Amino acid sequence: MLVGRSSGALSVAVVNRVPAAADRAGVTTSGPGRAFRGRGGRWAAVRRSRAGALLSLLTLGALATVAAGLTLSFKHAGERAIEGRLALRGMVAELRLQDGLEWRAISGRVAAGTVAPELLESAGRARALGADAVRYGLPAGRGVRLASLHEAYLGALTEELALLTAGDDAEAEEIDETEVDPRFDAVIDELDEQTQWLRRRAAEAQRAGDAGVLATVIASLGAAALIQRRRVRADIQRREEQRLGARYRALVDRSADLVMVLGADRRMRYLSPAAERFIRDDLALDPLGADLSDLVHPDDRDAVLAALPQPDATAPARLGREGRWRHFELSIQDLTQEPSVGGTVLTAHDVTERQALQKEMLHQATHDALTGLPNRALLGTRLDHCLRAEHGGPATGLLLIDLDRFKEINDTLGHHVGDEVLHQVGPRLTGALRETDTVARLGGDEFAVLLPGAGTVRDAVAVAESLRATLKAPFQLDQLTLHVEASVGVAVSGVHGRDTPTLFRRADVAMYHAKQTGQGVSVYDPAVDGNSPQRLALLADLRRGLDDDELVLHYQPQAALADGTIRGAEALVRWQHPTRGLLAPDAFIPAAEHSGLIGPLTTRVLNLALARARRWLTDGHPLQISVNLSARSLLDDNLDREVAELLDAHQVPAELLTLEITESAVMVEPAFAAQILHRLRGRGIQISIDDFGAGYTSLAHLKDLPVDELKIDRSFVMAMADDRSSRLIVHSVVDLGHNLGLRTVAEGVETAEALSTLAGYGCDIAQGYHLSRPIPGDEFDRWRATPALR
Repeated sequence: MLVGRSSGALSVAVVNRVPAAADRAGVTTSGPGRAFRGRGGRWAAVRRSRAGALLSLLTLGALATVAAGLTLSFKHAGERAIEGRLALRGMVAELRLQDGLEWRAISGRVAAGTVAPELLESAGRARALGADAVRYGLPAGRGVRLASLHEAYLGALTEELALLTAGDDAEAEEIDETEVDPRFDAVIDELDEQTQWLRRRAAEAQRAGDAGVLATVIASLGAAALIQRRRVRADIQRREEQRLGARYRALVDRSADLVMVLGADRRMRYLSPAAERFIRDDLALDPLGADLSDLVHPDDRDAVLAALPQPDATAPARLGREGRWRHFELSIQDLTQEPSVGGTVLTAHDVTERQALQKEMLHQATHDALTGLPNRALLGTRLDHCLRAEHGGPATGLLLIDLDRFKEINDTLGHHVGDEVLHQVGPRLTGALRETDTVARLGGDEFAVLLPGAGTVRDAVAVAESLRATLKAPFQLDQLTLHVEASVGVAVSGVHGRDTPTLFRRADVAMYHAKQTGQGVSVYDPAVDGNSPQRLALLADLRRGLDDDELVLHYQPQAALADGTIRGAEALVRWQHPTRGLLAPDAFIPAAEHSGLIGPLTTRVLNLALARARRWLTDGHPLQISVNLSARSLLDDNLDREVAELLDAHQVPAELLTLEITESAVMVEPAFAAQILHRLRGRGIQISIDDFGAGYTSLAHLKDLPVDELKIDRSFVMAMADDRSSRLIVHSVVDLGHNLGLRTVAEGVETAEALSTLAGYGCDIAQGYHLSRPIPGDEFDRWRATPALR
């Protein structure tokens, strides 16, 4: 029809133009010749008309072909974008499953090791879905960024599960908060961004494809093929959506999260199996048709309902019923315009156990495990708050309380009795105070009391006297009646300090002064504070001396009493002061122990001692070397690792190093000290109890400590000649050590008579001025070349 009309119009135009042209040329147009010429002109016009129609057809066909090609291209891009979005949705579902597995492990529902296979399978599926998304149109750069974020999350999650499997719950919780959760959120955010990008890409492709269809319809070419292709695309999309939908439904069915689809009336249109069980079994409601408002706690209802109209929102909420509320994190997506959904999707992740665990961990971090009282950290926080809130008002008081002779209770009656006494101290103190006051346990037998608005120093002292009187009342423990007294140190803000560390330290100084003088209650007095200008100057000098390598070691030999051979040497530190000369340990060690310098000083001594031990090894004369540790060192959780690193650095076998500790150092924190000593002994390092007999170690403690050697206190050894009791004590310690399988070392051997007596008792090793005073290393090597015993 279109071609016929074009040819006819063209022919008429030619016939009408022919006479005029002939007349202008002076040619006649009458008779047969005219008719012939007219017919010839008409055939030419027909040929030209057909040629033009064919050209138009070819042009239209070409345009239609191009339009069809472009249409197919745009439609194919749209199909790929839709398939990519479906793949990303599947990846979101896999991530939700991984998050659920992680919280089942960290909350203790299942062992961390049992979720690893399922997590590995989910990670593989997620990676495959990410690759599908790139194949279906997601740009490679976006896919690489998404894969990188996912792998970072999986790495953090694997590290967390490894820590849980190893039993390191605290480190696992920290990794969860600082690494796993942020990286999970980052992957979800990236998935959302890429899904939106594909949605826009699909929309653009859809619009361009529709324009192509219109152009193809106008050209009357390819309509049927295009319709068929659209049908094919729809079938492919439907089948792919069915496939991915089945996978998503399988994930949802296995997920512990509650997945609900709400209609515009907020009633349930779809429920995952977990959501259906929760509503039907836990809430005793009809699952289908249930109103969301019926599930949400009244206090959270407004916030949740306000979040529903938003396209993408999150909100914490309690779901359940009275007496059975559980805490959830809600994720809300408005998919009303999605034909396959047609409603608002609400995903609820149960965080009840997580919040309970976090609350429990916070309580453990801020409260004493034995008594349940606030610990030093929480007390410090509250003291900071009181000081900031004073603003010229009443002062804040701080009392430090130490139970007198509490170690006697532990050593005589056992730690279970001591623990019961500590349990009763808290309620007694709390009962004698205001509700605004805080009672805390600082550790051991030390307690503290915070008095907000205490008033004057006299007021704080009155409270301290009252508390001390409260503690004097007998403690009833089963069949026992115990009497406990206390020493109390008092510090008041504004008078004795304006910050928390200063008030703590000065209350501590006052408490120790009360204990030493027997006053019971003592207020901080600068005159008795050990932080004098002279002491501060000494610490500054010592810090400089450490930097300038002014510490040196002298060595005192230890000889076997059986054959007189030198079995070892004790390394004793000295300070070669540039102006005061050679200083003995008593001149600077106490100050270092009460400051942060004892750690660097101990490291320096170990370095020097192990360097000398390495020299003896190289010379072919290896020798046991002993180094003293302070009580502060036994509170260092890294001590065993530091010593092991120094041994490796100097290439000295661990069995050639003996670490000496005093009884009193062990008893500062017995349980923790025992852990450190067991770790040191486990590395092969020898352990010696120094000054044995002068401290507080009970036989029960000694039995449980990984000890190799007992060093008898020099005071007993030096008094043997004139004091029968000292001789009996020395003999008893030697017998005790041998019965426990330990070697015995006698310090303070200054006479041949003492040496002979010790040999008669069966003592293993002697050390003292009778053999040699402590001497520098090179002098010691020369002395060692001579017989040890004369």
